[in-house]
Amino acid sequence: MKLFSTRNINTSIAVVAGLVLLVFLLFYAETGTPPALTGNTQVKLQPDFYLIKSSTKEYDETGKLDIVMNSESLQHNPKDDSISLQKPYFQVYQNGIASWRIKALSGTAYNSGSKIDLEQRVEIINDNKRTSLTTPQLFVYPNKKRASTDKPVTLRNDNGFTRAIGMKADLEKKHIALLDQVRGQYEPTAAPEDAQ
Repeated sequence: MKLFSTRNINTSIAVVAGLVLLVFLLFYAETGTPPALTGNTQVKLQPDFYLIKSSTKEYDETGKLDIVMNSESLQHNPKDDSISLQKPYFQVYQNGIASWRIKALSGTAYNSGSKIDLEQRVEIINDNKRTSLTTPQLFVYPNKKRASTDKPVTLRNDNGFTRAIGMKADLEKKHIALLDQVRGQYEPTAAPEDAQ
């Protein structure tokens, strides 16, 4: 008599498979959900809420409009408590008067909107529409009315343009500091006739 006959091996495999199936069915019956798989399988978390055509207005302590934030859509990611934004648009006010417009194709807000990472075709436009700045990425701090980037920037105005790497902006004081490799091209404005 053979100890490991084909029949014994097939019977053993069937018994083991039956036990695995029985454990799976018992777990499923108790919880109503299949058991979680371990290993390299990653669980993709879905947003817990989203908004379409969102608009938010914030006011200063005197009741004047301070910041308006719009986006085509936003969704909250519970895993890191961030908010993904599609086509965000911000209008920053000073004493109730619009002073800056900021827009991008996408962005992510962190810490309840105190830090916003804007990406793809980011543009800042001054209220007089005479100065604009473009960059591929910009960090905006709405509560502090500040913005910064370490990416390439192009600053344009009526007389020409300036390119640099990195920028810090104080939106309240309307001050922009270009940080590194600053170079530009400007055309001089015509001197007034009575200056001769």
